Amino acid sequence: MQIEKQIDTLVERTVEATSASVMSAFERKIKKLEEERVLIKEQMASAGKPKYTFEESFELAMQFLASPWKIWNNSDFEGQRMVLRLAFVEPLGYCRNQGVRTPKISFPFKVLGNISTANCEMAHPIGFEPMASAFGGLR
Repeated sequence: MQIEKQIDTLVERTVEATSASVMSAFERKIKKLEEERVLIKEQMASAGKPKYTFEESFELAMQFLASPWKIWNNSDFEGQRMVLRLAFVEPLGYCRNQGVRTPKISFPFKVLGNISTANCEMAHPIGFEPMASAFGGLR
């Protein structure tokens, strides 16, 4: 590392220095570089770690998918912008004459929309039970 090279150079200069004021200046600089080195090591150690655990991230995602309107309604401007970015693929289009254009929604909402609007039908009342007249009046 470059900081370690600087520290080594300053230590050598401190040993060679004859003036007490020069030595104390080198020592202050070495101390400052040591603090920087410790800070950089801490930053490097925490750089690869995620901010939230998988469980926390999953819970936040499920809350958002369950009710984006709640998050929108209870958020400040930045929170509302985040909801828009997560819900739509691109910014909402607007036409002066026709108003807001049809948005391109994000993949999770497309999937949820397909599930909720799937071709679901009720079972027909005739067809599952054998008809009494067809089997000679079963009782």
